[in-house]
Amino acid sequence: MKTLIICDRESRAFDGFDIGAAIQTSLLDAGVETEMVTLDGNAMHPCLGCFYCWVKTPGMCRQTRDAANAIARAEIQSDAIVLVSRITYGGYSYDTKSLLDRTIQNLGSFFEIVDGTMRHSRRYDRFPSLISLGYGACTDQEAATFVALTRHNALNMRPPRHAVFTAQDAAEANQAVQSLTDTLTNAQTQEARP
Repeated sequence: MKTLIICDRESRAFDGFDIGAAIQTSLLDAGVETEMVTLDGNAMHPCLGCFYCWVKTPGMCRQTRDAANAIARAEIQSDAIVLVSRITYGGYSYDTKSLLDRTIQNLGSFFEIVDGTMRHSRRYDRFPSLISLGYGACTDQEAATFVALTRHNALNMRPPRHAVFTAQDAAEANQAVQSLTDTLTNAQTQEARP
């Protein structure tokens, strides 16, 4: 199983704890192949809303002077994505939102009704499993909003599995790292069975 870990900048030094490094170490110890990307929203150009990635250059953003196309390609080539984001008023951090806007190229440009809900069509036959880890001091309502947001985003992508964890401090982040490792390794074991 190949897992892409996408972290925002702040997660690398959250409450004295490097969430990205902890996830990568835990997954490597469990025998999971990993690749890690640390986002810098300031280096990510904003989405132009031009729809080139849907119409003129399907699956590829016309902007090529940042890492968005490489990350979008790595997402589709992975079996799982771990998205680590500071919870900001119940939403994603600036870095994470910048990337999500730019990787819309992995979805189709048309809409369809799936399970009674309108969603983007699928550009690819499969999307990797998606695990979100939101961290930071926040209210219970903000944490609940983050959980709901990530679940709705996952519905649009239709990954085979989705899980979301939240952590208010380093101790909870460490527990979340173990839980997401268990989630991914259990999925890997189930897929390996005949």
